Amino acid sequence: MTMGTGQLAILLSQGYRGAVYPVHPSETEVLGLKAYRSIAEVPGTPDLAVMVLPTDIVPRLLDECGQAGMKAAIVVSGGFREVGGHGLERDLVDVCRKHDITMIGPNCIGVSNFNIGLNTTYFPYEQEPGDITVISQSGTYSCHIYGFTRKIGIRLGHTVSVGNSAVTDLSDCLEYFADDPGTKAIALYIEGIKDGEKFLRVAREAVKKKPVVAVYVGGTGAGARAGMSHTGALAGDDALYDGIFRQTGIIRAYNVEELLDWAWAFATQPVPRGNRMCVLSNAGGPAASMADSCNRAGLEVPVFSDGLQRWLREQLPHTATVVNPVDMTYFLDVRAMFNTIPRRLLESDEVDGIVMYGVFGGRLFRYIEGKLGDLVDYQVEKIAPIMMKLIENLRAIPAECGKPLLVSSLWYMDDDALVYLSDNGMPVFPSPERAVNAMAALYRYNGVRS
Repeated sequence: MTMGTGQLAILLSQGYRGAVYPVHPSETEVLGLKAYRSIAEVPGTPDLAVMVLPTDIVPRLLDECGQAGMKAAIVVSGGFREVGGHGLERDLVDVCRKHDITMIGPNCIGVSNFNIGLNTTYFPYEQEPGDITVISQSGTYSCHIYGFTRKIGIRLGHTVSVGNSAVTDLSDCLEYFADDPGTKAIALYIEGIKDGEKFLRVAREAVKKKPVVAVYVGGTGAGARAGMSHTGALAGDDALYDGIFRQTGIIRAYNVEELLDWAWAFATQPVPRGNRMCVLSNAGGPAASMADSCNRAGLEVPVFSDGLQRWLREQLPHTATVVNPVDMTYFLDVRAMFNTIPRRLLESDEVDGIVMYGVFGGRLFRYIEGKLGDLVDYQVEKIAPIMMKLIENLRAIPAECGKPLLVSSLWYMDDDALVYLSDNGMPVFPSPERAVNAMAALYRYNGVRS
């Protein structure tokens, strides 16, 4: 299967309901669709051309698209500036100016808008749409991430692979999505920026409207070489980009995992007004690691007042610790764990957010019942609806209190309660430290806004 046919297959499989017209010089049918020998034969005026063609014929066929009245194009084909083909790339630019075409690429993987089932990449997105937009100078980091987001529960709304950015660059996309009402957080993967002044201007305005997280990979010799050969990106010193991010208010991540984790937190949680965190756990190890990570990330874990400690002792078993971190130990009062205690903590004036470990649903109890049968009677199916109602209440607490609550679980997404939270706007991170680092990013954005 050719790359073009593969991308068409993904487009058709993702539920896009608009008309699709394959253009092929010899085939009469492609994947069950009537194929047209030339752009001039395509009925009407399509909104978008996706071009996967030999490099040397792209300018001519793009010109034919312009003559047909088309105003948008994605050029997937490579072999332009990134390998020294500057002349051919200039030809593309000239055609776009001539016909007023908005072009993404060349040398990109495409764009996606999951709200309408539009996916022009080579990889399927298998989740409900979300409200995170990813803008990337790497095609891989705009579509291979679909597997990562599915496993952890992060939901995307749009992805854009800008490629060589001959006409439409990363700044243009940032400016557009800053005003998109369906985007709550923007994640950028950057290998190099050609027009620094433009980026500074656009980024400053974008950050006033919504949080922006970025990874920059051109700050080392090896990273700069890779970026130049990959998309022809002009990299700069790492300290320079550090300064750019500080000036604009962009939150800098240092790997793609952080980029997506933090965008997830930004898209779903209130921003904390301060850095005082409650560490809430049903296990000692995660409580200790979260508390340690908080301090390393610039967050405080304040000792609670005598009054708040006294109230917590009344709710928890004698084995619990209540100073902060709050280690509930083995505690099965799920109403207190998932509602009363976190709500009381967030309603207090002693914390600005909660990082929590130990949310669970019925998986463990179903496993034991399945293995031991009549020897145990957990009545899981009877209790499960009550449990899920409490989990639903937990999900609502951050919005009601105006403070963030981030959950972690080493169960990953292997539990119905965790899946519910993730599907309904509460991030569930697969390790305690990742939850803390996402909270620290939320706190840093509060400093940007104030």
